[in-house]
Amino acid sequence: MSYQLWTQSYGKGKVRLTKVDREGDVHYLTELSVDVELDGNFTAAYTEADNSMVIPTDTMKNTIYAFAREIDVRELETFAWTLGCHFVESFEHVTQAAVSVSERAWRRLVVDGEQHPHAFVDGGAEKQTVQAVVLKPSEPGEDPDGALESGLEGLAVLKTTNSGFSDFLRDEFTTLADTEDRIFATTISASWIYNEEPDDWRAVRARIRATLLREFGARFSPSVQATMYEMSQAVLDAEPAVEEITLTMPNQHRLLVDLSPFELDNPNVVFMPVDEPHGNISAGFCREHPEQDHDGHGDEA
Repeated sequence: MSYQLWTQSYGKGKVRLTKVDREGDVHYLTELSVDVELDGNFTAAYTEADNSMVIPTDTMKNTIYAFAREIDVRELETFAWTLGCHFVESFEHVTQAAVSVSERAWRRLVVDGEQHPHAFVDGGAEKQTVQAVVLKPSEPGEDPDGALESGLEGLAVLKTTNSGFSDFLRDEFTTLADTEDRIFATTISASWIYNEEPDDWRAVRARIRATLLREFGARFSPSVQATMYEMSQAVLDAEPAVEEITLTMPNQHRLLVDLSPFELDNPNVVFMPVDEPHGNISAGFCREHPEQDHDGHGDEA
């Protein structure tokens, strides 16, 4: 009996690189992790043990380092897209290249109120991300098509008040009490796509991050869901080049500790952080176009 290969992809994962850009005495540090995944005509490698069309994953790693030498890797979107284009343009049998890049945050060290020119401190768990999916053009000479998604992950935020949760559905298993004063803690993951190429990728990223943080703390939060909508709405209002944005914001609980056995009160002072279980909330918001209904589907004739 013969069998058919119906799907495949392969590539190189977690290619880490550190690049130092020197502008006189001031140095700029970028540290990335890059994944490359290719799709195309690789059937013989699986079904006939024929490696003649296999691009070694070691070659992919070397390509990443070589391109990092020539390209400003601080432009994550440009770096990812250029890598993807290289693979679909250089190899006839490669039909798609997916390149994912995440940047570890390093902050410039501040000494006596001044930013140090070449010393840095760990910026925490937050990472900037981008995923480029590049498709081989249907006609020779055409530019590759595809999709580009920017984002961030690991952005931990918390506010100690001005948040509540009440008037929710109840059944026989509900024990949660209404509250108008609780800690709201979450770790934001965000991704967004563009309807046009912005003039400055890094500037847009910085503005989106600042908008998300501002809106998180701006007003009373009746729920994670409502705050997510306000944050997303603010980004779409401020950035015309952003077509849609998706947020994931787990509700990372801080539970009020019962101190009554010790004859102590606890007026929202001592809490126990709980990582698991936690509420997991995500949603995507996009611009509403005249040809779409409220579910995002086109009008039917």
